[in-house]
Amino acid sequence: MAFNIEEKTTRSRTGVPSILAIADMGLATVIGKSNRDASGHLLNAEMRAIMQRLRTWDLRTHSHNPADRNMIEALGELNMIRDRLALSEAVVEKAAYIYRKVQERGLIRRRTISGIMAAAIYAACREIGTPYSLRDIAVAGNLKRKDVDEM
Repeated sequence: MAFNIEEKTTRSRTGVPSILAIADMGLATVIGKSNRDASGHLLNAEMRAIMQRLRTWDLRTHSHNPADRNMIEALGELNMIRDRLALSEAVVEKAAYIYRKVQERGLIRRRTISGIMAAAIYAACREIGTPYSLRDIAVAGNLKRKDVDEM
């Protein structure tokens, strides 16, 4: 929070705001395979070598660990249920936040990703005031109500 114009200018940032409902929160990088600069000129040999190293590290940093793969699957489930129930962005962001916190605390072991996500969506709906029952969310996620209720 800024209290005057000077603080606002020093604290402001640019770019798209981070989005919890995307696995990388919308902060991904993509380094193209082209060996040309922004003007369209070919890169020299030294710069091509640097760019190849950057591409290699960019590839290595993408979601290869189990937690990231889990998050990608869970957010896919969230998007599917969002489409079926026409959930608001507020509910989707809150559900993604709840799921991230559950994963952070290590509570997902021995539970299904779809069940935990359905429970997170239900909790987000209750917190925001969207009138969906546990049964509605279970049907939208192709789950039994009992599977969501146990989470």
